[in-house]
Amino acid sequence: MLSIQFDIFETIVSIIELAKELINKKLLIFKRYKVDVNEIKHLFQWWKKHESMFLVMNFLARQILSIVSKQIEIEIIFSLIGILTNLRRCCLQSNFLEKLMFVNKN
Repeated sequence: MLSIQFDIFETIVSIIELAKELINKKLLIFKRYKVDVNEIKHLFQWWKKHESMFLVMNFLARQILSIVSKQIEIEIIFSLIGILTNLRRCCLQSNFLEKLMFVNKN
């Protein structure tokens, strides 16, 4: 049983190493690619156009470029919670606060 677990672990490590090599190769190709400055005014459109050329990098770029909007939504939620739990309403129970947030968002 232990040798089977060790074999599985070695296989997983090998797959991770192969993935790292693939990503590094794709990154080198991407770094060598000449980009027209006028072409990158709209990043999402640029990545959509070059999606087939840089599949791995396209996925990573979309993950990175979408971070800001997610953070803003979380900050808005925390601001609303702060407003709802100000000094006048400091006795709100958590279930009631959740209901207020739900009503506010819908």
